Amino acid sequence: MSRYNEDIYFYYVALKTKYVDIEHYKEWLNEVFMNDDQNEIFLDLQICTEDIDETLSTLNIYLFNKLKSLDYQKIGEMIVSELMIRYTENPNSLKDLTRKLYEIWVLLPEDISSKEPFIKMNSIDDPWSWNDEKLVIKNVKWLFDYYNLKNKV
Repeated sequence: MSRYNEDIYFYYVALKTKYVDIEHYKEWLNEVFMNDDQNEIFLDLQICTEDIDETLSTLNIYLFNKLKSLDYQKIGEMIVSELMIRYTENPNSLKDLTRKLYEIWVLLPEDISSKEPFIKMNSIDDPWSWNDEKLVIKNVKWLFDYYNLKNKV
């Protein structure tokens, strides 16, 4: 099993939900490929790097039998950390942040999406429907705090 499986899943989710751009992904892929050029998945990904649909398909096929063995706590921290950076850079993007969290939740395997902290992603943006920004902030803060991330919510 690759020591990069959680990173690979992170980029699958990030690319699928479009919260990490392809250039960010390519930088990561080039770096890991240089460090582990014998890893077949990185070679496959390098070949299709210019085609996002082919990249997502390759990632999906690679990950299919690995989902049960991934460290979802690590993946969750990677996801929330990246989203926190984007939110901190643009605090006006709170609605986008909560929408992305829901989009990410939809992609998670059912046995993972039903557990804390991931289950919170399912409803984190619900308070927008009754204009309760304070509750949204409270929910986002809870998620950041879950991973002990210093935040400015």
